[in-house]
Amino acid sequence: GKRVLIDEEHRFEGVKVVGVDEHVWRHTRRGDRYVTVIIDLTLVRDGTGPARLLDMVEGRSKQAFKTWLADRPQEWRDGVEVVAMDGFTGFKTAAVEELPDVVTVL
Repeated sequence: GKRVLIDEEHRFEGVKVVGVDEHVWRHTRRGDRYVTVIIDLTLVRDGTGPARLLDMVEGRSKQAFKTWLADRPQEWRDGVEVVAMDGFTGFKTAAVEELPDVVTVL
């Protein structure tokens, strides 16, 4: 699945609303394993389509999301208007540090 995601060169175009949450796999041999899931909610907000998966990052931390945001081009980051997330404060801190003008929604 990762290769299909990576090879889609247009997946970041038009993103205005980002959703971020964690997913946990339980019952693995090494204990719980977390990933940070990042989705495009722009079409949902606009009422024109479903959410789209943008990426998954290993771990659940402020640093995981902050690094992912920092790796995006400045022009892309400037276009993000809203970041929706759960109550995990690490995601909010990363969002406001990397996207200072963004509106955060819990």
